[in-house]
Amino acid sequence: MRADAKRLARAAGALLLAMAAAAPIGRASAAEPDPVALGRRIFVEGHNERGEPIRALVGTPPSALAGAAVACGNCHGADGRGRPEGGVVPPDITWPELTKPYGHVRNGGRAHGPFDERSFARAVTEGLDPAGQRIDGSMPRFSLSASEMAALSAYLKHLPSQRDPGIADASLRLGTILPDSGPGAETAAAMRALLRAAIGDLNERGGIHGRRLELVIAKDAASAAQRFRTEPVFALVAPYAIGSEQALARLSTEQRLGVVAPLTLAAAADSPLQMFYLYPGVADLARVLFDYAARGADTKTQRMAVFVDDGDDTVAPALRAQCQRQQCGGLDVLPVRAAAEPGAVARLAHAGVQSVFFAGGGDRELAALLRSADTLGWRPAVYAPGSSAARAMYAAPASFEGRLFVALPTRGDLQSATPAALAFERLRASRGLGSAHAAAQGFAYAAMAIVVEGLRQAGRDLSRERFARALEALHRFDAGPTPPVSYGPGRRVGAFGGYVVAVEPGQGFRPVSGWIGLDVL
Repeated sequence: MRADAKRLARAAGALLLAMAAAAPIGRASAAEPDPVALGRRIFVEGHNERGEPIRALVGTPPSALAGAAVACGNCHGADGRGRPEGGVVPPDITWPELTKPYGHVRNGGRAHGPFDERSFARAVTEGLDPAGQRIDGSMPRFSLSASEMAALSAYLKHLPSQRDPGIADASLRLGTILPDSGPGAETAAAMRALLRAAIGDLNERGGIHGRRLELVIAKDAASAAQRFRTEPVFALVAPYAIGSEQALARLSTEQRLGVVAPLTLAAAADSPLQMFYLYPGVADLARVLFDYAARGADTKTQRMAVFVDDGDDTVAPALRAQCQRQQCGGLDVLPVRAAAEPGAVARLAHAGVQSVFFAGGGDRELAALLRSADTLGWRPAVYAPGSSAARAMYAAPASFEGRLFVALPTRGDLQSATPAALAFERLRASRGLGSAHAAAQGFAYAAMAIVVEGLRQAGRDLSRERFARALEALHRFDAGPTPPVSYGPGRRVGAFGGYVVAVEPGQGFRPVSGWIGLDVL
């Protein structure tokens, strides 16, 4: 029992609470009695009416725990309906469920009648059900005063009527962030048109569970916080996050927003729990290139180097881990500025480096690296995660033919014929969306398809927590012009892998691999 108790104490309460309402209940007001606010503090934070951590005993023999580690919402969820964790299934403790007149039959055959306020207090403080039987030892016994116990009951009675922001009886409001100026404006405009078309098409078919979808658009991450406070949204779909990943993460955390984001550089399999990405970021695309480089080669003899931006803490650790797993001959890590220093390039050539990963900077540094290497007669294979380096590779000396590679999350030459991919093409044709920026529109369509499926699976009784659970359950989901998408409790990148494409100087692109999937490190 003690092991179960400790496992529950370590349960992923962060996800459950992060998906709770932004602040529908937090402070007492004229419309909200003090007991309900106190009950929420006990349920969510594990603090008593004096603001102190609640004392609790867990397991047999009992172990003392306190505060947020044993808060009710950690195991029973922000909505009180319970979330399976580590083989333990906490029950639904919403008040209508606790007090249903025909009672309860628990796992193992333990049966008892309905709870009332007195028997519920006994269960919480003494660990006994209405029939006087001992409740599972993984359930903490809390030290609560009579007023605190009454407040907790009041909150559970209030909980079923609580709704997350953006949800109304007849509508559901989604948000996105799409710039209307700057280098990404044209791409964002194409994504905006696609999202509006997809929502219009869905609403014409009746919406989702009787609710019409609405879209609120912020022009950038800086203004999004205020915009979404003025017009609260349930979740974000397909925000254009390149260059503003940290701001988006802060917004998601501060407003407890679920996010389904296709375009970002920072996605990782274990990304923040409320954020679901369609494609991997730079670090994992670098891993795709590493796997490709290691195919058919003796990695123990291969010495490699990687150029990264100052302060980067993702690409180099990912490649080091991959290098250790495959026992490569060594990995040198250099700042991007060193690529433009002939001396640094000469040292790599002298060291016998055979593969170079270029994961930062821009065209100027990579072009300088390729010129210096050509002058030295040193022609390593050069790998770049993403397409940002493609221009410098295209302009590289001809001697690098067959030596330049990029990793991409999708390939434009692969035409998918899945039902969702065909539906995407029909939507673009019927709404006159044109042929420009088809890839970006495909990303937006896939993000929208994932959100819609999550909403459908979560049901009419919608909450952010139920939505997150529904997304976690997606496995090889057909989202449109993209590889099948899978998520999970420890996986936040849906299509976790990529394709490798060769860049031939002065000629163009040549696909050299199929889909290369990744394992979570």
